[in-house]
Parts: sequence; structure tokens; C-alpha cells
Amino acid sequence: MPADSATRGQQALRSANRALLLGVLREGPASRAALARATRLSSTTVSSLVAELAGAGVVEIADGSGAGTAGGRTGRPGRLVRLAPDRGVVMGLDLSYDGVRGAVGDFDHRVLAESERLFPAPLEADAEDVGPLAGLVEGVVSEAVAASGVPVERLARVVVGVPGVVDPVTASAVSTRAPWWSGVTVAKVVTETLGRDLPVSVENDADLLTVGEAQHGAAQGMADVLGLDASSGVGLGVLLDGRLHRGFRGGAGEIGHVQVVEGGGFCVCGNRGCLETVASLDHVLGELRAVHGEAARTREDLERLVGRGDRAAVRAVSDAGALIGKVVADACTLLAPQAVVVSGSLAAGGTVLSDAVQAAVQRYTTPRSGHPVRVLQNSLGDRAVVLGALALAAEAAMTL
Repeated sequence: MPADSATRGQQALRSANRALLLGVLREGPASRAALARATRLSSTTVSSLVAELAGAGVVEIADGSGAGTAGGRTGRPGRLVRLAPDRGVVMGLDLSYDGVRGAVGDFDHRVLAESERLFPAPLEADAEDVGPLAGLVEGVVSEAVAASGVPVERLARVVVGVPGVVDPVTASAVSTRAPWWSGVTVAKVVTETLGRDLPVSVENDADLLTVGEAQHGAAQGMADVLGLDASSGVGLGVLLDGRLHRGFRGGAGEIGHVQVVEGGGFCVCGNRGCLETVASLDHVLGELRAVHGEAARTREDLERLVGRGDRAAVRAVSDAGALIGKVVADACTLLAPQAVVVSGSLAAGGTVLSDAVQAAVQRYTTPRSGHPVRVLQNSLGDRAVVLGALALAAEAAMTL
């Protein structure tokens, strides 16, 4: 095995062990011996992890009246390990197609403050002046931190969600539908706004949406979830055994570029007949303008039309959902998730999209285990990405 692969493997194992230990400590203080019994890790490994976490200020060691409850045993008074009461806070940001959203939360996934700034006008796809965009990021970061009432010095980590494929090596995003963000060095903007250097991670927005819905929303408590984001693009977040599957160089879940029409129209990716060319927000609005003209130009227009039961709007979204659902069904056959959470602009105004996706999933998958895949309407709306970012930021900060 190459040295770099071996190193990454060791780091991943240590990170998993830290997460295991911290999961036990969330239930209450425990001695090192009790932690070893509860996690089934060696006493040497537990001692090493405790020392590492204590040095980072994540846990603290204090005298206790007993050996703790982890592992179900008691014993003579000893020193207990517990989560530090003042561990700091984390931040999540969502750089979406229509603006910037942000939130500050603690390590226990409680939201302390939120902020939002939308673009004053729709941006052109070839926009080059990124100054105003950076200003929106700065404004949201400053507002959220101030509203949280927590000193900026306690901010431990920031996770940012962006549309497009995120390269985990360079932490840069490539989006043909939102190319303006490629001109903004988000990490630099955030750290300059905060006036301090701290870890800033960049993630795909569909991935964070999936984490958000699994942590706080429609799929709460589920470990195997697909999160569908059907908007200007069509993406799929993949959560397997409680962990995001990003794929090689961040390429997992790009179902919008699965070919569904042989020799179809050109897609922004350069191929023909991709799912996005026949089942995206832009395509649906384009079809509806033949019926409603200028009254069908925005996401809000579509939401209004679907909400009042407009025949053309319901049909257009339902047709798009059937096409999307067939591709999602193939993903379900391969990955066997517990649920699919349907979100995005096409899901606004009711359950038309999720109903169509559910019908396709039921038709094209076989419940081999006797437990058919559940198709769920999202419950967090535009907050899903931010809450998912907070969850990842808290996990990363807690596990170093």
C-alpha cells in the first residue's frame, strides 16, 4: 500500500475512534476504563484520544464521585472525562443560486443565530463582478456571529455549501450553472471577515441538504438516505451508514448528467440528452411560458402556479418528476437507502414532484428486503443546506 494511502487510512481510523468516544461522552461523563468498555477500544487508544481531545479543548478531566455510567459498571471514585462545557461554536454557510444564508450553532447541533441576504436581482450566468457576492458573504457572516452573542474567538470551524462539484483536494467548486462563485475565494472571504484564521471546508449543496434532512428534518434518525435537489440543476446527496459518500474528487450524485434522451438537446456540461435538459427548473419554466408567458419566469411563479393547481404547471412538474424518479430508482437499486428526501425549487408548492418520484421509485425498484424505499417531502426548505453545514462543522470540530 502506498505511504499516502496508509496515512489516510490511519487518519480515518483515528477519526472514527474519536467519533465513537465522543458519542459515548454525549451520554454523560465517564472514566477512561468505562470508555474503553463502552467503545471496545484498548485502554492505550482511549488514553491517547482523551489526551488529544483535552489538548484541543473538546473534553476536560475532572474529579468525580464514581467511575461513570458508560459500560454499565460503577467503581471507586476516579477522574472522569467529560465534554468541555465551553467548547465553542461552528458556522454553516449556503451560497445558493439566489443569495447567501448562514447560521451559527454549538457542538450539540443547536442553532444559535441565522442570517440571510438574497441577490437584489437575478445574476447573469457570465457575471464577472464578484465584489457584491463577496459583500453578501461578509454581511451574512458578520450578522450571524453578532446575533449569536458568542465572541468570534470561540468560532472553531466553518462549512460552506455551494452548487456544483467540489474537489476535495483543492476545495474548489465547479458549477456551469453558478460560475460566479468560482471567482470568490470563499475561505479567504470568511477568514478576512472574521479577522482570524480557522478551518473552512467547502461541500456540495446537495450533500449538505441530505445531512440536514437526516439530522433535523424528514429523514431524522436515518443512516442511509438519498437527498434529491431538483432545481436549476438536479443533484443527489448520498448518505451511507451515516457518512457522506462524495466519490472520487467529489463527483458522486451528479444524476443531472445521466443521459435520458438519446441525441437530445445540449446540456451545459457539453453532452446531449442529460436529465437536466428535460427535468430542471429552467426546462419546466420554459415549457410553461408557452402557456403563461411572463407569468412563468421564476421559482416563485412556479410555486404559485402549482399551489393553485394550475393544470399545465402540475403536468410539467409531474412529467419532470417521472423522469427524475426513474433515475433515482436506479440509484435506489444500487444503494438500497432507507429513504429518498425530495427537495429543491421543483418541489415547491406541494407534493406534485415527490408524488411523481415516489410512483417511479415504486414502479422501477423491487423491495427485496420487504422494506420498500420511502420517498419523503423535505421539511426544512431553504434551511436544509445551512443545517447540514452546521452538522458537518460540529462533527469535524469535535473530531479534530
